Amino acid sequence: MAQLLAILLRSFGRNLLVFAAIVLVLASGHWLRGEWASIQHIVAELPALRQAQAGFDGRRAALARTAEEEMRRLSGAGLTQLDARIAVLDAEIAQLQRAQQATPVLGAALAGRDALAQRLARSALRDLEIDVRRQQKAHLVALRARLDALANRQAALDRLERLRREHAAVYATLRDKMARRARLEAAAGPWGRLFFTGSYRELQALDAQIGQLRARNETAHRAFVAQRALLDGLPSVSAPGAFHLDRQALDAAAAPLRERLREVEQLAGTSGAWRAWQVLRPLLLPALAVLVAWWLVPAAMRALFYFVLAPLAARRPPIVIAARGPGLPAALPATPRISAVSQRVSLAPGDELLIRPDYCQSQPAGVAIATRLLFDWRRPLSSLAARLWMLKRLRAAAPAEVVVSPTGDPLDEVALLELAPGESYVLQPRGLVGMVHRAGRRPAIRSHWRLGSLHAWLTLQLRYLAFEGPATLVVKGCRGVRLEGAGAGRTVSQDATLGFSAHARYTTVRAEPFLPYLLGRQALLQDSFAGPDARFLYEEVPRSAQAGRRRGNPLERLLDAGLKAFGI
Repeated sequence: MAQLLAILLRSFGRNLLVFAAIVLVLASGHWLRGEWASIQHIVAELPALRQAQAGFDGRRAALARTAEEEMRRLSGAGLTQLDARIAVLDAEIAQLQRAQQATPVLGAALAGRDALAQRLARSALRDLEIDVRRQQKAHLVALRARLDALANRQAALDRLERLRREHAAVYATLRDKMARRARLEAAAGPWGRLFFTGSYRELQALDAQIGQLRARNETAHRAFVAQRALLDGLPSVSAPGAFHLDRQALDAAAAPLRERLREVEQLAGTSGAWRAWQVLRPLLLPALAVLVAWWLVPAAMRALFYFVLAPLAARRPPIVIAARGPGLPAALPATPRISAVSQRVSLAPGDELLIRPDYCQSQPAGVAIATRLLFDWRRPLSSLAARLWMLKRLRAAAPAEVVVSPTGDPLDEVALLELAPGESYVLQPRGLVGMVHRAGRRPAIRSHWRLGSLHAWLTLQLRYLAFEGPATLVVKGCRGVRLEGAGAGRTVSQDATLGFSAHARYTTVRAEPFLPYLLGRQALLQDSFAGPDARFLYEEVPRSAQAGRRRGNPLERLLDAGLKAFGI
């Protein structure tokens, strides 16, 4: 029962975790869809709205300059010209209003985000032009009212002047009549009061004229005073100020556009996905360029090496380490493969064998055994780098046989390379595990530098170590060692080469075809050897071709290149 309960609990726990994972995936999917919709919304609408706002600002500035310049030109126009311009403005305002009413913003919202931004922009521009024309019309109406007022005041001034002159003329006539009556009355004396005299009748006629003139003078005075009061009651006429557009009213035309832009910008400010997109978007093109360069630059360099440097190196003189010695080399073996998992090394009395301890499988009793710290004290770094240190030294006082075999690497095989007296072999110390020579007469090891050879620089092997016979070299190689004659010329992989005759003509040749080299499946150069009686030695499988021995660390690659440059 307890076991069943435990199984049920484990099953319930697993299903609960699966359920929680499903809920998390669904919630993440919903959130991602929302964020993606927000990004699409912002990407589709925000640039269009910003462009529309910029276009509105530019159009507003242009319209303001044009309108203010036109109003300056019309500031001195007459009534006819002002009436004509006002009529044109009324027609344009009516036409813009009809166009504005014919295109509602709701239709643009249903048509899409781009259409909405364009429609908001067009609506804002039409409202802007309507408001500019309304302000122009208001200014022109003020100019016309001023001209009307100026014309009315001038007419009133002219009438006041005419009434003044009429009143002055009547008053002057009245004064003349009154002066004449005074003179006549003084001249007539008492006779002027008698009704039957001519003076009386003349005075009565003058009194009647003076009465009429007094009435006319009073009427002219009242008319003058009334006209002057009317003129004083007219409003003062001042010139309107220079025309300037109301910027706040113009900005109000773009209120829907600005509000929509503010909403989208607020959405962009609160969207984490949009902020991430803004950060990553400037990096996309450089990243793509880096990716393309990542593939194209190595391909271009490989093409340069393949079609330029490799043919140039092939035309350079070959490397010859040393001239052919007087002795004849040993005959080539019956089969090129000269290696085996184990080899018997025969020691004559007085012979000495230097061998790496892990390659000495068995030796007979009675052989003097000692330790040699370094293979060559004159080349300590080369000996250490080639692992030729702490060697086992065996000396035979009688004929003996020693079995050598690689005990540490199951893929290695060993070969015995016989060097005749005077024969010289260039060998890479990495392939050397031992040497047999007469006691007290170690073979000469010479260094040869080739700093002026393009072949040496292309292979990064600037130094070559040559071993001179008589001696027997114990050489190791992965999956076997082969010894072949160069003859008219043979090529082999650089990674497989272990050594060659010192008098061989050594060159580097371009590996064919181009496509495997471009794809990194083969090296650019191969070693080529030629020359009569010249031989070269190589291992069956290059050590670098083994998957477990490939150098993935750049420091290891740099170390390998440095060792190769010194012939190790």
